[in-house]
Amino acid sequence: MKKDKLLATLKIKGQDYSIRATIHAQKRMVERQIDEYVVSGNILALGYDRLMGYRNTDKEFAIVDKIKNVAIIAAMRRNTVIVITVIDKEDIWIKDGTAIFNLI
Repeated sequence: MKKDKLLATLKIKGQDYSIRATIHAQKRMVERQIDEYVVSGNILALGYDRLMGYRNTDKEFAIVDKIKNVAIIAAMRRNTVIVITVIDKEDIWIKDGTAIFNLI
């Protein structure tokens, strides 16, 4: 693994978007046996309006999936969601200022 990995591409309202995993996130997904489809699906589950609220802000957000027992830390830059890390538990510590979205 030498660079970010493309997990998904999609078109919403005529705009192209992508979801990419950093090298760190890729390693954690392998170590923790978390499928890239779970990661992509959880990001898409936030919905267009929530994602666009983070576009070009460089603010990180956390997605907590209590059913799959997974947490994803990500940020959005331009039209790309960058997956920073993936954690195999729902009870996580996050830094101040990070928004948390719970999927139930």
